[in-house]
Amino acid sequence: MSYQSLLESARHSLRRGAVWLLLSNGALAAPGAVQPFGSDTWTNLQGRAGKAQAVVFTTTDCSHCPAVIGRLAAILGKPPRRVGLAVVVMDGQEQPAALLADRHYRLADTLYAFDGDALVLRHRVNPEWRGLTPYVVLLPAKGPARYFNGAPPAAALQSFLQP
Repeated sequence: MSYQSLLESARHSLRRGAVWLLLSNGALAAPGAVQPFGSDTWTNLQGRAGKAQAVVFTTTDCSHCPAVIGRLAAILGKPPRRVGLAVVVMDGQEQPAALLADRHYRLADTLYAFDGDALVLRHRVNPEWRGLTPYVVLLPAKGPARYFNGAPPAAALQSFLQP
């Protein structure tokens, strides 16, 4: 075997190893873009038949939100998930690159930023929500949504994850 063929074989092995490392760490499953969360987005999320979603509403300055996102991601497992994890950043529309770089937001399957009047968008989600974050909504595949200021209790998560 020539030096060139050995070198080419080593390069191929390194590339294959790098791809495997990315896949095993879930780096390719991270959101590739920040989607706009507009006036119809909540209706569309609720209408996803057969796919349950955990939705975390956050702000860039929320000190408790990263822990809630991390906890939910750990409970839901690595992608591909049976239950989706969406993160909605209420004040992140003007900084998509920073949102995509944030390690906590990268745990989401889908990343959104409010696109429109925050008061109107919050009211569409739940008229009783006053804007506190983290705000978590569990959208089961069938049945009504459940709303939580902060992390949902373990019992609520357990019943949500029942098949």
